[in-house]
Amino acid sequence: MLKSLKSNASKAYLTLLMQSPVQRMLLPFGHPLNPDRWIFVVGCYNSGTTLLASMLRQHPMLAGMLNEGAFLTDRLPYPEQMGWPRMWSQCLDHVRVSSNEPDAAERAERIKRHWSLWYSRGSKNLIEKSITNLTRMPYLQEYFKPAYFIYIVRNGYAVSKGIQRKANYKRWDSPYRGNGYPIDLCAEQWKVSDDIAQVDGALLDNFLTITYEDLTEDPASALHKITTFLDIPPMPESVLGLGWNIHDVDSKIKNMNAYSIKSLSSEDVLSIKAVAEGTLKKYGYVCPM
Repeated sequence: MLKSLKSNASKAYLTLLMQSPVQRMLLPFGHPLNPDRWIFVVGCYNSGTTLLASMLRQHPMLAGMLNEGAFLTDRLPYPEQMGWPRMWSQCLDHVRVSSNEPDAAERAERIKRHWSLWYSRGSKNLIEKSITNLTRMPYLQEYFKPAYFIYIVRNGYAVSKGIQRKANYKRWDSPYRGNGYPIDLCAEQWKVSDDIAQVDGALLDNFLTITYEDLTEDPASALHKITTFLDIPPMPESVLGLGWNIHDVDSKIKNMNAYSIKSLSSEDVLSIKAVAEGTLKKYGYVCPM
């Protein structure tokens, strides 16, 4: 009961911080940010971005915020504003930010001042994990220097089911609040995410791809790959034994693909394959049904 009350209080606090009037009121208390590294954890919904960012925040040289950065500033749009929870592929023009916009630099400075309120003062390596950042990586590279991007990809069958199951249709007044997203729409979100990661990732100076499967099945190797990429000391070994609360679920590090995949019907599997077969084959993802 106490845990539930604390969780509800935390959610209410985060909801308050998402309000534009509150963000405008807080802005004068912000300050410029010039870290040694901006570290953007990117990926599709339900791909392990929250787990990865939470693990990285345990490194003594890395710092993160209490929520996705897009929710803590009034200058980064997110799909929920358009009634599309966990589904930016259907409002890409709304969430994408271009480096060529007249106010691009001013936008970046306002974002940094908002975010400065939530990073530990003096932190030199800042982690940011907004799902929508995948749509604006060239902008982030231009105005958040030096920028490092860690792209995590996960089995598309598990991701598609996760999006369908976890989208908060009622809170954001989604047009699908009655029956939820069709599974093929969720598969499209996964496929489009990877399409953009491949195209824009090729334009970036510092871009690393890891898989959710590697992170959960051999976390020591995956984290070593990341710290090498970032040119920082290895992750403390104690991190590997910690438990994690991800989306209100407490768990040790483990591959949860089977849990999601077992909920798919044979029709779901066919629909996902019809939308994303090429991408599934590229990564060797199969549905063991």
